Amino acid sequence: MFSKNILLAAIAASAALLGADAFAPSARPLQAYSGIARTIATPLASSHAVDDDVSTDEEPADFILSAGELDGSDDDAVQDAVPARFLSAQRIQELRVTHRRHETDTGSPEYQVAGMTERIAHLTNHLKEHPKDFSTRRGLVAL
Repeated sequence: MFSKNILLAAIAASAALLGADAFAPSARPLQAYSGIARTIATPLASSHAVDDDVSTDEEPADFILSAGELDGSDDDAVQDAVPARFLSAQRIQELRVTHRRHETDTGSPEYQVAGMTERIAHLTNHLKEHPKDFSTRRGLVAL
């Protein structure tokens, strides 16, 4: 277990933090079944008074605001931007559907070239906006 010195140091540190009243025994004894008197821990009397600012006034109702109202801008100015990658993926799907030979076609040259052509166009436009994106450049070269 712990030595006496360690326990005394821990109690002294706790007393310094909590105050000396934290370790004072309570004045109310409790009679146990064996007849031995025990003390009940009572709530600590703090030297700092706690102010309970509980008002009985009704609180205003909660309101749900849109992002435009939070920014102070008009709702018409808020536009949902669709990512370019999502638009490119939709365009690839449309081109592959138009160039496939049958319903389960995934290997014909027309199907694959349609997908690669749109992917190359998307990556080229991306590199025009972000010329230092070397990962995308390497992917474009690999195509």
